[in-house]
Amino acid sequence: MGIAFLQCGFILAFASLSLARDVLAQHLLDQQITVKVQNKDLGTVLQRLEKAAKVHFAYIPQLIDNDRKLSVSAQNETLRSVLDRILLSNGLSYEVSGDFIVLKKSTDSPTAIHSSAPSAIAVDINVSGTVKDENGGPLPGVSIVLKGTQRGTTTDTEGKFSLNVPDQTAVLVFSFVGYRSQEVAVGNQTTVNLTLNPDESALDEVVVVGYGTQKKVNVIGSVSQITSENIENRPVTQASQAITGQMPGVTVTQSTGRPGVSGGTIRVRGVGSFGATPNALVLIDGIPGDMNDINPNDIKTISVLKDASSAAIYGARSANGVVLITTKMGTSDKLSVSYDGYTGFNSATKLPDFVNSWEYAEMFNIASGSNSFSADDIAKYRSQSDPDNYPNTRFLEDLFSRNGRQTQHTVTLNGGNENNKFFLSGGILQQQGIIPKNEYNRYNLRANLQNKIGSQFELTTRLSGSIDKREEPQATGNKGGELTDQLIQNAVRYPAIYLGQASNGDFGIGPESGGTPAAWLQSDSYFRAPTSRFGINTKLDWKPIAGLVLSAIGGYNFSLVERRSYLASQRLDDQITLNQSSLNQLSNKQIYKTLQFTGEYDKELNNHFLSVLIGYSFEKQDSSYFGGYRQNFPSNQYTVLDLGGLDNQQSGGYDAAWAIQSLFSRLKYSFMEKYLFEVTVRNDGSSRFPTGQKYAFFPSAAVGWRIAQEPFMKPLSWLSDLKLKASYGVLGNQNIGNYPYQQVLAAGRNYPFGNNLNIGAAYSNYTDPNIKWESTTTFDFGIESAFFNNKLTFNVTYFNRQTDDILFKPSSSVSSVLGVNIGETNTGAMSNKGWEFDLGHRNRFKDFSYSINANFSIINNQVVTLGLGNVNQPNGLVGNGSNLFIGYPMQMYYGYLSDGVFISQDDITQWPDQTKVTPKAVPGDIRYKDISGPDGVPDGKVDPTYDRTYLGSQIPKYTFGTNLGFTFKSFDFSAFLQGVAGVSGQLNGYAGYAFFNLGNIQRWQMDGRFNPDNPTRYPDYPRLEVISNSGTPNTVTSDFWVLNASYLRVKNLQLGYSLPEKWLKPLHVKRTRIYMSAENLLTFSKYRQGWDPEINGGGAYYPILRTVTFGLNLKL
Repeated sequence: MGIAFLQCGFILAFASLSLARDVLAQHLLDQQITVKVQNKDLGTVLQRLEKAAKVHFAYIPQLIDNDRKLSVSAQNETLRSVLDRILLSNGLSYEVSGDFIVLKKSTDSPTAIHSSAPSAIAVDINVSGTVKDENGGPLPGVSIVLKGTQRGTTTDTEGKFSLNVPDQTAVLVFSFVGYRSQEVAVGNQTTVNLTLNPDESALDEVVVVGYGTQKKVNVIGSVSQITSENIENRPVTQASQAITGQMPGVTVTQSTGRPGVSGGTIRVRGVGSFGATPNALVLIDGIPGDMNDINPNDIKTISVLKDASSAAIYGARSANGVVLITTKMGTSDKLSVSYDGYTGFNSATKLPDFVNSWEYAEMFNIASGSNSFSADDIAKYRSQSDPDNYPNTRFLEDLFSRNGRQTQHTVTLNGGNENNKFFLSGGILQQQGIIPKNEYNRYNLRANLQNKIGSQFELTTRLSGSIDKREEPQATGNKGGELTDQLIQNAVRYPAIYLGQASNGDFGIGPESGGTPAAWLQSDSYFRAPTSRFGINTKLDWKPIAGLVLSAIGGYNFSLVERRSYLASQRLDDQITLNQSSLNQLSNKQIYKTLQFTGEYDKELNNHFLSVLIGYSFEKQDSSYFGGYRQNFPSNQYTVLDLGGLDNQQSGGYDAAWAIQSLFSRLKYSFMEKYLFEVTVRNDGSSRFPTGQKYAFFPSAAVGWRIAQEPFMKPLSWLSDLKLKASYGVLGNQNIGNYPYQQVLAAGRNYPFGNNLNIGAAYSNYTDPNIKWESTTTFDFGIESAFFNNKLTFNVTYFNRQTDDILFKPSSSVSSVLGVNIGETNTGAMSNKGWEFDLGHRNRFKDFSYSINANFSIINNQVVTLGLGNVNQPNGLVGNGSNLFIGYPMQMYYGYLSDGVFISQDDITQWPDQTKVTPKAVPGDIRYKDISGPDGVPDGKVDPTYDRTYLGSQIPKYTFGTNLGFTFKSFDFSAFLQGVAGVSGQLNGYAGYAFFNLGNIQRWQMDGRFNPDNPTRYPDYPRLEVISNSGTPNTVTSDFWVLNASYLRVKNLQLGYSLPEKWLKPLHVKRTRIYMSAENLLTFSKYRQGWDPEINGGGAYYPILRTVTFGLNLKL
């Protein structure tokens, strides 16, 4: 498919070159020229034109009257226009013959022609004047351009201007940011005084909301929206990456850079639940979908509904916010063909630096207190004279050894007429990972059609399809693990003393005789995951009377995910062959169907506007899964389940389904677009809940006051708009899995009866038969403002969200009489309170314009109660004893406060007794603080009962983003910065601790370790020790290891250049822009060296990618 696309591209390129040659010949007169001649004869003028336009004139000399003098001034004016001015006034006409312009006698009346002034023809006219604003004040910086040219000027500080125009047919275009542009025909005027009026288009801007759109000025819910302009030309492969940092209150955490894997977790105004999945509902053109499956180039807008007023129309699934994605539609213009493409390279933003083999040997001797590596061994590692036996293998660097190429091509066809419109799109994404054998390819097709049927009906059809395939290398059979996790984990773990590949081709056996990543990369192991998706979304609108629209909506989505994970056998050397191979194959099919009916009636009477929406929705999803497993294949070349051994063969599968039906309604009322009121209700019923709890009611109400429209605010001419708004409502969450109230029988509960052991089954846990919806109550209050004709905007919102009846599985169990654990039940509550700020500014000076948009959010997440899970801890905290405590954020770190390390034995003796944490402390061990005791005050002892406390949370308290845009003539530049603050992270295992489970050591750990010969209180790393898989007293959770994960990231930089229109017009090209873009260019953070601050855990992670691309936008 990719080859066919390139072939089409080459054909199109050659066809364009051929067409260009013909067009240049046929449109000789349409080229733009710049020439200035003062008081010269016509022959001289023609010579100047021949030089300026690179043309030849053919004429009989007797036709030219060289006694008459001409003055000609043209700047970026077509040759045709100049010839019309100078030849027709001299009684001449012309025609093009090949490369020549032939002059001949005009058929117009000579008398009429020669009645003009004899001494000067086409002399420039000076036009001057003053431009004022709507209040009569001078308006500086207004752009005045001669229409059809680049000739122009701007008004000074007093609003005055002066400009020369070629003749009385000239038209001047006046434009200024925040005002409507105006055109003025010069005629016989030499003075033009003008008043510009404010541009009210900002008042007509619409945003996408549930089941429709609303004028932005009338929206009283909390809705943030970005458009295609915020997404285009960025090398993002998933839409979730595109909204990072773009909207206040919306946090996207990217946990991996792995191609084809959804690494973006979207949180709207914090994390709303520690029970049900707190994911936002994503709707693509009104139908649920995965935002990472869509081609970002097909997106028109992305709206996020954040409060009850805006989201309650989706009731049951809107508690964690709603993301509305609208795809592009056709227009009523003639056919337009666009191409958008880029190519570039990926690299890791950060990689940890591990020590060399000789450094590892030296540090291991110190950590183990032994002489495991002799001085001779260390010298041989250092000299690298015998690399087969004393290697220095850089496993992690070798694994991430390439700059992965990333290429995307999108071709769109757009057009139609008033009755039929179409948008067709085809896209190809090819992404190489930075690990060999790691590829992701995606092919997208989309057809959006709008057809008017008579005067009352309109049919909208959206068809979409995609095929993608992800391929990754894997470890060999005896290493287990999924995807590339095991490869990365062991590349982090294995020190440089182990051989990768010997000079004779043999592979090193590694620390466990199972090989190393160097061997596994060259094995026949693989992971392949092809996925096919198809969707159809149709909507039929009927408008029987004015203001009434009745709609029927049908949606169908199909997806099939197939995965084959093969772990190969492999020869390492003459003594070791890894024989156990295995194949794990699965197929997962999902079919989603929906049928919706809505009726909306809008009525405007005098200054009153009323809108009523009533709707019904039914949704159902069916899923089926099947998987099979076999091992010990006779050959790595034939990986079919039937060829595997019969021992330990496994198979399994299931079918699942859920359905939800809903009734909903929304009423909107406004008076003079000044006083705004909105009420929304929805009643949802879900099959996931038991009888008696299936249905729930979700209401909301909102009010708004556009105070700037009041008469007493009119004297404030600098105030463009000011709106106060408030909303209150209840939302729901049904993301609990399928039927958790059902009792499940577990097999294998055999029992004795008589002299026999009988096969039996028993309930594995106690389930709550009265499980119900989680519900979230929200309150919002906001102020939206605009100043100086909307050139400056500022919005602020306060929100308070509390989720009750959280579905939570307490850690405690039922009495031993029953012998089963408690299942999920509605117990627990959580709140998220905070502020959102949004600032925007734009302006223009002559050829230079700029825009600035910034957002900032404060979110305070807090556990209110765990209900049945509440446990009074001896230290006064109430919670589950690990990561959930009342009054603190969820996803918190709970551990000890530290105060450096012990530097001597006397230091240990004088410090509070911490033998319950560190039984045998030595210099270099971490000192833990005694913060409390049985009486609530320090008791001279450090123990886990009283001295652990809150250390931080993985939920950011502050999020922010800034977009900067600049244009100068044909150049454009944009910068996007994004970050979070008030957030913590922890690296543990192989990523955090040196010599963990006989693992590696990083350079910062070596350089920053505690040195007993030069002891310091606050080293970067405590004393070196060999750490088992269960850890040591120095690795228990403490603020020594919990890190500040705040960061500022240069998310995107882009520089573009649009080719001049005069170059493109002969080629019939409307727009051509070339650009360079860099994604994830720089990150500023105090996190551990070499680790991205969005990453936690033990080291098995795919780095976040830096992507640099070169692209082209072409429109025909």
